[in-house]
Amino acid sequence: MSQRTEHQPPSIPSWLLTKFAGSADIEDLLGDLEEGFEELAREKGLFRARVHHWRHVLSLCFSYALRSRRHATSYSPYYSSGGFGMFRNYVKIASRNFWKHKLFTVLNLLGLALGMSVCLLALSTSVAIVQSDEFHDNKDRIYQINTVIHDEEGKSTYASTFPAVGPHMESEYPFVEAALEIRPGFRPQVHRHGNLLDFHGYYVDPKFFDAFSFDLLQGDPSSALKAPQTMVLTKSVADKLFRDQDPMGQTLDTEEGSFTVTGVMADLKQTHMYFEVLTSQRTIARNTTPRADDWQQHRGHYLYLLLRPGTTAETLAEALGQTAEIASGHNAEIGISLASAVLDQVVPRWNIRQAMGIGWDYPSMIFFLFIGFVILVPAVFNYTNLSIARAMKRAKEVGIRKVVGAGKRQIKMQFIVETVIMTLLALIGSVFIFIPIQKEFFTMVRAAEVLDTTLNGPVVVVFVSFAVFVGLMAGLFPAVYFSKISPAHSLKGALSGRAASVSGIKKGLFVFQFALSMFFIIGIATMARQYRHVFNDNHGFQSAQVVTLPFLGQNKQVAMEALKSHPDVTAITSSSHLPGVVINTQVEITPNTLDTINVAEVFMGEHFVSQLEMKLLWGSEELGTNSTQNEERVLVNERFLQAIAVFEQSEDSLTFTMGDGTHARIQGVLQDLHFEPLSRDIKPMVFRYSVDESNYALLSVQSQDFQATLVDLERIWSGIDQEVPFEASFLDDEIKKAYYFLRAQIKIFTFLGTLAVVISCLGLLGMVSYTTENRTKEIAIRKIMGASVSGIHLLLARDFLRLIGYSALIAVPLSYFFYDKLFLYFLIRYGLGV
Repeated sequence: MSQRTEHQPPSIPSWLLTKFAGSADIEDLLGDLEEGFEELAREKGLFRARVHHWRHVLSLCFSYALRSRRHATSYSPYYSSGGFGMFRNYVKIASRNFWKHKLFTVLNLLGLALGMSVCLLALSTSVAIVQSDEFHDNKDRIYQINTVIHDEEGKSTYASTFPAVGPHMESEYPFVEAALEIRPGFRPQVHRHGNLLDFHGYYVDPKFFDAFSFDLLQGDPSSALKAPQTMVLTKSVADKLFRDQDPMGQTLDTEEGSFTVTGVMADLKQTHMYFEVLTSQRTIARNTTPRADDWQQHRGHYLYLLLRPGTTAETLAEALGQTAEIASGHNAEIGISLASAVLDQVVPRWNIRQAMGIGWDYPSMIFFLFIGFVILVPAVFNYTNLSIARAMKRAKEVGIRKVVGAGKRQIKMQFIVETVIMTLLALIGSVFIFIPIQKEFFTMVRAAEVLDTTLNGPVVVVFVSFAVFVGLMAGLFPAVYFSKISPAHSLKGALSGRAASVSGIKKGLFVFQFALSMFFIIGIATMARQYRHVFNDNHGFQSAQVVTLPFLGQNKQVAMEALKSHPDVTAITSSSHLPGVVINTQVEITPNTLDTINVAEVFMGEHFVSQLEMKLLWGSEELGTNSTQNEERVLVNERFLQAIAVFEQSEDSLTFTMGDGTHARIQGVLQDLHFEPLSRDIKPMVFRYSVDESNYALLSVQSQDFQATLVDLERIWSGIDQEVPFEASFLDDEIKKAYYFLRAQIKIFTFLGTLAVVISCLGLLGMVSYTTENRTKEIAIRKIMGASVSGIHLLLARDFLRLIGYSALIAVPLSYFFYDKLFLYFLIRYGLGV
């Protein structure tokens, strides 16, 4: 290979001449200018050489020679880049190259298919989200009303609004056809066949099915939700509850009373709402104070306006402005404005608080697409590296094509078309990877079953467009690189000049690939470490060999006495919540007559603290015997004392008032423990004595045969109540379920890490194979001269091992900062760190 010249001409004049030349071939002119510059620099010095070079370039730009070349180019068949014939030639050459270099073709196809699969997952999900709620017939006439609050913390937009807005808009503005109020929080626990089943639903307006185009399979849309205590089920819920029976007219018993099934609707698809059951707004209106004049509480109440045909968004905006002035009059301390979002644009949105249903937003979509791009980049780098590595073998091909008249544009088009064909072939393979990982991914995402990600027309168009984009991105650098090769040097088999100086770029791409792989590997190890910590560490209570048994309506005290009689049961107590599992409910307490704080409330049985080996810092756990009619004795944790310390308290600092009006006295203080998963902050907690309010029996069991013990306990349970099934489980297993999010993160990181490592290793295999192939003669000579096999191995691997070492120097500190300081803080705050 020839050596790079000592003095290089300035790049700006050459670039200027290239722009003036357009599609004309000026390789010979650039070569003459370069040689002249080198000679003049040696004789006269660099400054005079540069001045002379600029003068020559400017004269050439306006010369007749250049104009004639440009004129000839427009009529030469060699420079025509259009036409089906030329494109067919590109495809034919690409096919021959793929077949001739099978190893590199397979490596590129595998790498691109793996890298593109995650992007396809992100793209299909994004397309489904963007298409949400487009199936509604009235999608252009239904608007969600949002509330914008301006206070000392800044501007905040809420998807909810004041309860009084709907009745006001419907009565004052004729263009409002219907004000549809929706309230979440309908969570019926249905007793069915001895099981207690929890469902998630909404309180909705009786006109819900008249406005929205949800498919009601059974029932009358206009009357299904007209009466209180009526319920509409989705088909999957109806099948779960009634199996082969007709659900219409059936009665469901819940803690909120009995409900009559008046409708069955198709399972949700392509909507931002997420529910399993619906009941009428009149159900909650019958049990609560009317809120039609409430202009102060905007949280938890959602409003959709159905406008009459022909009403413009500007008309609605003007009415909302007037209504916001009324709301501001009731909330003088804050600024209020009302905004709207048309139904099919409710999701995705930017920075919306209190979003109802599925909170798909643009930041989440962008982050997901970014993750896919991060996995795709190494595959693109692989293609670039392998293409450049083949430069010596493709250089003669490029040189011959340039000699017969091909210009830079044709060379670029050849390599770009070749790459696009490669990515389209890889797209087929990536679809086969995408389908199984999509199913697994959606099992880890809440409400993912609502999204319709089938390969329909829009999704296919997006996939093909994405493959073409990847082809352009991956083929751009090789195309530019090969188009700059000098025909004279390439035909001689020697590449020189700036076009051949790419070893630094190849090394940089290689280092980036393996740094990314190490980043994910460290992430997998970090997640696995947190997972082991979760189940091997005592979080402030003893969970080993503790059996949990939910109460389902039987006499709790009788059940506990009967279970306690088994010889393997060493202790028994009860609790309203399982330790180590999320507590969804909070109550207000008042440490004085003015201030309130939210605390987690847990009801427990006798010896709860000692049985689970919680640490009592002060006082006694014997609550039931010490409570009186006027004052209830309770336990609190350290965080509770810290929370009330900031308020001015009554004369007796050990007393406070519960939200239900009960006067409570602190009987003891527990050391802070992780009663909830380690991903949550430790909350102020109050522990009250009540077996009746408990939901679970907790049995400490010592047994050589747990299976036999559980069979005996089930026999005792059946003797208490044969209709209620025995649903025992170990507390450790229930805690493990609470860390589902951590298992999901491990799955995701393992998958992404595996992809990154495989893609990087595919690139490494290609680079090592090609390097070894080009050094065959050198290896043969070294072996003849006595080199050992291990010495040859070290020689071939030395450069790559050095690059992997550089990757580690980049990946290790970056991973430590990201995982230890950022990621784990949001994922599991009380973990072990990196």
